[in-house]
This record gives sequence, structure tokens and C-alpha cells, in this order.
Amino acid sequence: MQIGPLRLPQAFVLRVDALSNGSLALFLLAASWRGLYEALGLPPPEPAWYAQLLGAVLVAFAVVEWALAGTPGERPVTFAAAVGSALAAGILAVWLLAGESGADTHGVVALWSVVAFLVVAAAVHAVVLVRSRGS
Repeated sequence: MQIGPLRLPQAFVLRVDALSNGSLALFLLAASWRGLYEALGLPPPEPAWYAQLLGAVLVAFAVVEWALAGTPGERPVTFAAAVGSALAAGILAVWLLAGESGADTHGVVALWSVVAFLVVAAAVHAVVLVRSRGS
């Protein structure tokens, strides 16, 4: 992806995504820490192990993204990241629009920020895929 004179290689985009997935994974793995969620205005996941399982899956996906960045296998992983980000953004937006998030005002703002981040991530992955098609 090219932004002005800056070109973002697919491997770089995957590694940044791996870091963001790892960060979200840590947050989800801490699902039993009610104080963290309450401080952010988010309802603690019930039961916590659902969120912790998702955190474990995100750790695994982050490892795959990091390991395959810069290899011939990066294209399907980039596609998977784009699809996952777009789906997650859509699902979260529907819950927020329905008013069913269970979050307070600060939490809702934080969750809309996550939706925006996921939309941008999906778009960046898609642009990288289209631009790398000829490579």
C-alpha cells in the first residue's frame, strides 16, 4: 500500500496487525480481571473463559501473521485478516447500533473506536492484496 511517498509492504502490514492482535489477545486473556473492564466502561465477559479462548485464538493468529509475513504464504493470511477485521467490525457495529453492548458511555466510545480501527485494518489489508496481485 502506498500513502503519498510511503509504501507499506504486505509483510509490514501483517506484522503491525500481528502486534494489534497480540494486544487485543492480552486484553481478552485478562477477562477475569473485572476491574480492568469496569475502568474502561465495558461489561466484563460472562463467563470469562469465552473471551479467554478468543484471546488464545488471537495469539495463535498473531503468531501465524508474524511468521508468514514476507513469505509466499502471506497473501492468504492477509486475506484472512481482511475478512476477519471486516466481519468483526460489522458484528460489533450491529451490537452497538442495537444498543446491546452493555457498556457505559465511555465504553461505547471505546467500542466505536475499535470498529473504526477494524474498518481501517480491513481496508489496508484489502488495498495491500489488490496492489500485490501483480507481484
